[in-house]
Amino acid sequence: MENGKIGPFIRLLRKERNLTQKELAAMLNVTDKAVSKWELGTSLPDVALLLPLAEALGVSATELLAGARAPETPGKTPEAPPRDTAGDILSYARRTASQRRERLRLWLFAGISGTFLLSAAVCWICDMALNRRLTWSLIVCVSLMLAWAVLLPLLTFRRRPVPWALAALSAAILPYLYILGDLLGDPRVFRFGLPIAPAAALYLWGVYAVCRKHRRRRWYAAGDVLLLTAMLNFAVDIMAYMLAPNELLWGSPLLTLALSSGCFLADYVLRRREEGL
Repeated sequence: MENGKIGPFIRLLRKERNLTQKELAAMLNVTDKAVSKWELGTSLPDVALLLPLAEALGVSATELLAGARAPETPGKTPEAPPRDTAGDILSYARRTASQRRERLRLWLFAGISGTFLLSAAVCWICDMALNRRLTWSLIVCVSLMLAWAVLLPLLTFRRRPVPWALAALSAAILPYLYILGDLLGDPRVFRFGLPIAPAAALYLWGVYAVCRKHRRRRWYAAGDVLLLTAMLNFAVDIMAYMLAPNELLWGSPLLTLALSSGCFLADYVLRRREEGL
């Protein structure tokens, strides 16, 4: 299937039949803008429209997907459609579904970005009206910028969006805590965050790696994640004690370890049951 040939081929067939985009759109119950996008190659017709579109243009679905008419041999009986026609249609369906998901993600990111800008503007206006200068609104804006930096790769990158989002968070968290502490006038924010934030970032990377490696063994993955949580709990408690003696932020990790053991046990039981079958 040649995606770059489908659009020009649709335009050629439409003109051969003396049809306007609006007339072809009416035959398929779509808008003329949709037909224009097909011909420009910015989008593809939905898989449900393949047969009606091919019939309206006087070609087969196989020819439409190939972006060219099948060669004709005089005096020869037409052969059956190639065996890969179904594969082409499935591939086409996957591509159109991928395009729809990508457009949805882009629209979602645009909506979130607009909401963030509107929220920042409202906070600026309220802050200036109440305090005659920017005070607490700067905290909101810095937090929105951090969230936007993480969502940017998560919603717009085609390949490996989660690692890029984690990388953005890992790179931005310490500068964010420094700016936040400066705006609050409390240096303890950065002093506590300096050792804890990298540990939390490593924890998130570990959770991502575990979920990718054991995606088919959910109980085992849950046990690993809980085990990492217990380790982070212990590390945060040690750091908190070093920075502020007699203070524990999370408490004992024993319950988390017990839950982790339960998940490993459930995975073991399920594996033995599958082996017995």
